[in-house]
Amino acid sequence: MSYPQCVVCYHSVGWIGLIANLAISILKVFVGVIAGSQALLVDALYSAKDVLTSFLIILGLKFSKQPLDEQHQFGHGKAEFLFSLCVGLSMMTITGVFVYFEADKLLSGAPHQAPHMIALWAALFVVAANLFLWYYTRCVAHQINSPMVSVLSHHQKSDAYSSLAVALGIIGSHYLDLPWLDAVVAVGECVDLFHLGTKITWEAVKGLMDASAPQELVHKIRELSASVSGVKSVEDVRTRRVGQEIWVSLVVGVDPELTVEQGKEISLWVEDLLVRMVPHLGDVSVHFKSDSGSVAEFDYIHKEIVQLRRQLEESRQAVESPGGASR
Repeated sequence: MSYPQCVVCYHSVGWIGLIANLAISILKVFVGVIAGSQALLVDALYSAKDVLTSFLIILGLKFSKQPLDEQHQFGHGKAEFLFSLCVGLSMMTITGVFVYFEADKLLSGAPHQAPHMIALWAALFVVAANLFLWYYTRCVAHQINSPMVSVLSHHQKSDAYSSLAVALGIIGSHYLDLPWLDAVVAVGECVDLFHLGTKITWEAVKGLMDASAPQELVHKIRELSASVSGVKSVEDVRTRRVGQEIWVSLVVGVDPELTVEQGKEISLWVEDLLVRMVPHLGDVSVHFKSDSGSVAEFDYIHKEIVQLRRQLEESRQAVESPGGASR
């Protein structure tokens, strides 16, 4: 985290999102009912999903930051991806139902009435509120590298666009004499929400399936590792997302003439540089091998094991052979 106040935002972002989006959702439903705006009522789903997301952020950040234990030796970081998956699947299910009913209303041929202008002012207010929440949550997501807060940030941005579409639909209903435009916006919002749900679900699945970090980050890790004095090559760079952290494992090639202690020291230099220069790194594992291809740290042990196995195999064959048994 870049600033001390980021710690405060880290602990409060879930509660701020929960309270703010709950208030916005209630406002949309209330005004949508009294103004007769289908689009504003559907727009309340955007804020409702943000309430759910904020609640899951509170749970997710609590569980994902728990220390390692015997049952979870790689930590609890994937809890955030699991909660993100719940949000995405819930959105797809709910909006799929709404698309059906809203499209049925639009195609039924029933007369449409333009919503009251109070819905316009409510929509414009919500646009401003969501833009502020988007800026706030985007900052927090960037600083703590949280998948769930990043999801909330994208939600707030899409909420601002959807409320702006509601406002434009209301204006068109009144000033262009297109009373059905409000219903069209409602259907469009449902489709957009369903699409957003598929994106959230896919990102969560990738996180749960140990998808690697972006190639730009992998390239940066390679460059930093290669810049360390004594590193001859960088191989087998592996990365994966674990909640807010990125775990890295790699192998560096060193001079074959170096001792094991010197190779260990170089690998520790690489680890220290990566932790300092790459944000949000969690577990960093750097192994080393001689640049000629043999693993320096384990070469001697490996030879001893091979020799011991050969001796055991020869002894077993000698015992099992008839001549060996008679002796």
